[in-house]
Amino acid sequence: MQVSIKWLKDYIDFDWSAEELADRFTMAGVPVENVIRADEGLDKVVTGRIEKLEKHPDSDHLQICQMNVGEKDLIQIITGAQNVAEGQVVPVAMVGAHLPNGLHIKKGKLRGLPSNGMLCSAGELHLDLTKLTEEEKDGIYILPADTPVGVPAKEVLGLDDVVLEFELTANRGDCFSVLGLVREIAVLTGNKPKWPVIACQEDDAAQASDMVSIGIAAHELCDRFSARVIKNVKIGPSPEWM
Repeated sequence: MQVSIKWLKDYIDFDWSAEELADRFTMAGVPVENVIRADEGLDKVVTGRIEKLEKHPDSDHLQICQMNVGEKDLIQIITGAQNVAEGQVVPVAMVGAHLPNGLHIKKGKLRGLPSNGMLCSAGELHLDLTKLTEEEKDGIYILPADTPVGVPAKEVLGLDDVVLEFELTANRGDCFSVLGLVREIAVLTGNKPKWPVIACQEDDAAQASDMVSIGIAAHELCDRFSARVIKNVKIGPSPEWM
């Protein structure tokens, strides 16, 4: 099971680093197998807006982008992508970046003109491709138009996080959820959890017993079983934040 550190901090405060939390979990009998940094390879990737776009004079497919990356001057980046346009905000790998796919960004020249960085696709940033169109998978990843310029792309993409990968055993079923792990952190830190408020709109006209039947075959092992019927549940892909 994998759990986000930021998600845990939504429900309880703690000052430990991800590595220290993983060690304390493991020593408490909740073994952490791996610590995964979601922003690995994104240290020098920022958001940038294409202020000017023109065809390369010596190429049929290359385009010259004048990029606003939040610095005093625009920087020039040459791209072969065809899905870009002036005014778009995109992830920009600056010179010196080491992308998640292993690519090292250096200053260079394309057909005689300098290029100081690279516009990034979703694949080059190791983003989840399952919900993207074919154009979004193959072309430059276009960010929402109101995305601020010059900020770390990991913040905009929700990747400024660390994920703990647990190797839980069957006897720790109480930890197979975010709130279950929050309870463990509360024990380890002595801090008070901030439990989510769950509103339940009950229908007095309907009885659960009319919709589901529960029988207990061995009363000596289980003398009570309670249930709640939830209707109109929507099944679909997890939201981006999750």
